Amino acid sequence: MRIGIDVSPLYMNVSGISNYVRNLLRGLASVGEEHSFILYTNRPVVVDPPLPGNFAVRLVRLPFPKFQVWFQLGLPFRFRRDGVDLFLGPFHRLPLISTIPSVLTIHDLSGLVLKDYHQRSVVARNRLIPLFIRKSRRILADSNFTRDEIVLFFPRTKDRVDVITLAPTPGLSREEDKTILKSVRRNLRLPDRYILFLGTLEPRKNLSRLLEAYASIAHRIPQDLVLAGRMGWMSGPLRKILEREDIRKRVHLTGFIEDDQLPALLSMADLMAYPSLYEGYGLPVVEAMACGTSVLTSSVSSLPEAAGGAALLVDPFSVEDIAEKLLMLADDPGLRTQLAEKGIVRVSELSWERTARMTLQTCSRVLDESQR
Repeated sequence: MRIGIDVSPLYMNVSGISNYVRNLLRGLASVGEEHSFILYTNRPVVVDPPLPGNFAVRLVRLPFPKFQVWFQLGLPFRFRRDGVDLFLGPFHRLPLISTIPSVLTIHDLSGLVLKDYHQRSVVARNRLIPLFIRKSRRILADSNFTRDEIVLFFPRTKDRVDVITLAPTPGLSREEDKTILKSVRRNLRLPDRYILFLGTLEPRKNLSRLLEAYASIAHRIPQDLVLAGRMGWMSGPLRKILEREDIRKRVHLTGFIEDDQLPALLSMADLMAYPSLYEGYGLPVVEAMACGTSVLTSSVSSLPEAAGGAALLVDPFSVEDIAEKLLMLADDPGLRTQLAEKGIVRVSELSWERTARMTLQTCSRVLDESQR
C-alpha cells in the first residue's frame, strides 16, 4: 500500500495529537516495511528519530498554506500526483473532495458533547466531524468508550469503527539514574515527596476539585501536589484557588515538561492523580504505570479502560471521594506498591508496534473492499 498521512500536528510539538502522530510513525516504521508512506504537512516538521526510506515528507502550501485550504484543496491534487492508494487522517478530519478511500481517527468527541470545556474555535472545528465521519470508509477509536460515543451519535457507523488502544512512548520506563533524578528535581523545583498531576491545566482535567480535595487532607500527609503541564484556557479560576493561603506553599507548578524530563518526573512521584472528567484514552495514566508509579484516576469515560484494573478509581464529581482515596493512597506505601506492580503488567500489554500493526490491518481491509 501507498498510504498518505497528515502529519501537520508535528509542528505544534506540545499536544496529545502530536505525540500520537509521532509515536504512530515510530510504530509504522517498525512494522510497515512492505508499505510506502507519504507524510503531508503545510509547515516544515522535524521527525525524530529519522524515518526509514519508505517514508517521504511532502510540504503542501498550495493553494493557500493556512487554515484548511491546503488540506481540503491541495491534498487531493497531491494524492493523484504521488499515487497514494489510501489516506489516513490521524485526527478528526479528512479532505472532503478526495476520491481515494480514507480511514479517520477519532480520539474523542469532547468538542461535540462538552462544548463548555473547549474554546469556541475548537467547537467550531468539531462541527465538521459529521462530514468527515460520513466521508470515511472506516473509523479508528482509541477506546471502547469513544467507539460507543461515536455509534451513539452516528448510528450508521456501528459496523465500521475499530478500537485500537494507545501505548506509552517507546522506551518510557522508570528512571533510576540518581544524577538525572537530582538534575530534574532541581530544574523543576520539585519537593522531596509529591502527588503528581500531568497534563494541560484546563477545566476538563477537573483540577478545581483535585485542589479542593488536596487542601482538605494536606495537613495529614507529607506529599505536596505538583501540577505539571502548560496553562490552558480558562485558567483564571484555577489561579484563584492556587492563591489560597491553605495550599499556596504546598502546590507547585512546573510548566511544560520536556520529553527528557518525563521519566524522572513520573518516577519520583509517590503517586499520579488524574481525576479528569473526560478522556478519549488517558495517556498519562499508562505513562505513569510505565514508570512504576501508582495511579488514582476517574471512574468515568475511557479512564477505567486505560487503567485496566491497575489503578484506584474515584468519582471525579465528588471532592469527598477524591480526598478520601488520595489520603488512602498517599498514606499506604503497600497499596502504592501493589498498584505499581499491577501497572507494570498492564503496560506490558501495550505497544506502538501493536497499535501500528492494527492500524495497517484496518487500512488493508479498506483498500481491499474499495477494489472489489
